[in-house]
Amino acid sequence: MIIFKNINIVNFRNIRHNKLRELKDLNILIGPNNCGKTNLLELISSLSGMIYGEEPYTCKECQEFRTVTPEIGGLSLPLKTEDFYLNNPNNEMIVELSIDEKQIKSLVPGALQKQRAKIKIGQNNTPCKNIKEDITMVNEASHTRLHAKHLSPFIHRDIIEEISNSILYCPETRLQSYKEKKLEQYLEDRKLSTPQKKSWINFLQNVVDPRIDDEKYEKLIRKLDDADFETEIAKQGSGVRSLVCLAVDVLFSHNKRIVLIDEPELGPNPSVKQEFLKFLLDQSQEKQIFIATQDPTFVNPLLWKNSNIAVYFHSVLDDDFRKIDLMQNQEDPNVFAGYLPHTISLKDIHIYLEGTSDVYIFQIWLENYLKREFPENWFKLINKVGIYHLCGSFWTHLLYTIPKNPYKCIVILDGDKRENAEEICQKYNQAKVNTAKFVFCKDIENLRKFFGKEENHPIYCLKKNCVEKYLVQQFNCTNPPEDYRKTKDGPLTAEKSDIPEEIKKIFDLILLGEIEISEKSQF
Repeated sequence: MIIFKNINIVNFRNIRHNKLRELKDLNILIGPNNCGKTNLLELISSLSGMIYGEEPYTCKECQEFRTVTPEIGGLSLPLKTEDFYLNNPNNEMIVELSIDEKQIKSLVPGALQKQRAKIKIGQNNTPCKNIKEDITMVNEASHTRLHAKHLSPFIHRDIIEEISNSILYCPETRLQSYKEKKLEQYLEDRKLSTPQKKSWINFLQNVVDPRIDDEKYEKLIRKLDDADFETEIAKQGSGVRSLVCLAVDVLFSHNKRIVLIDEPELGPNPSVKQEFLKFLLDQSQEKQIFIATQDPTFVNPLLWKNSNIAVYFHSVLDDDFRKIDLMQNQEDPNVFAGYLPHTISLKDIHIYLEGTSDVYIFQIWLENYLKREFPENWFKLINKVGIYHLCGSFWTHLLYTIPKNPYKCIVILDGDKRENAEEICQKYNQAKVNTAKFVFCKDIENLRKFFGKEENHPIYCLKKNCVEKYLVQQFNCTNPPEDYRKTKDGPLTAEKSDIPEEIKKIFDLILLGEIEISEKSQF
């Protein structure tokens, strides 16, 4: 279910400017610590405090129209001083909400049509030429309350109440308490019916621990050696404690259609995380779900393939969240560098390229190189090297995913990236984030100086503007032939071609390190 289509935020806490575009049923926010993931969730959560009524519009024309049309109300959102960037209400905060018309018509029948007629949208005498469908809220200088800037058909009492009452926030502090209550007390206060308790136990049994058999006065009963063992929730493992109250909220808050979960990975083991993700995917058919996570389980394309999902990756380069093109990793997830630091890889050497077709071509070149240079143990050496892609033009942002030492990593880009690759290196090196640092290498000798060293991973740009140019001399990198199949024709041609001398030198360097080429036989 999609209620919010886009959310734009300016100057909220540590968020200077972020726009979540084209939101889906399940939306995943990922990125380093303190990048604003939780604050985005809390901003959405704060919308439950929107006030409809005698509230002024910051647009003069819209306010004048509201004054003479008393049946049209205003909208405000109360906040605190600490909610403003740098704790300064003089910083203009902006919150823009683009809302799905289809869902609102279903949830609040007739409201939009009536409101459009009142505001006269589409007519010559519309009160303000800047009126749009979206809701835009801003603050006046030194005020901690946001007010709607312009009239909007979505600023209708029933619509605002529906959205405000639909928001459910599940914070990450839930191992010992939940929403400032002890776990048992929270469950007791929910006053679950007997069928609800049975559904809750079934969830815990199927997702967390199959030994959980029943409950008694907010205590769990587990089957141990064919006997019932009654234990307090506070004494359960972290996986159970993390999910007991969260599951109750998601399962039985039927009017909550916008669900925000901070760190769903908190506590459960990898198998439980997978089952919980499946549960969220199922729930997202009836709810719009947002999760903030740093766990690879929840950004595993094999688990949510073909689902209505949006992934937003925090760019160290631009300090905002960027939506990922999921088609870039679903074709062959095995060669995608991922969205999080690539520290779960067990390869000795990582080669990062721009796109999937580049990976396939380099894999063929590497295998041919090893079979020729090391015929007796090429099969062993090839398993030491991992070749991955950085989502094409998204490479500038996904450099964040490249792991630090002791991984030996190299980034190889097409020659047309030479102009800005050095600048990108400098920006990463200046970023105050726990990420790998890079050095731009202009030639092979410079590359030799830095590859495998502790401080910086080398970024090298090929002499030719694209990899295909090494396969077909007349290949036009900017305007390839219409019948050229990038991920098929390139690898097929590479199989029949010699390894380019430049690529051979790079492989020599990567596999031999400081050993001289003449000493290959001793490798």
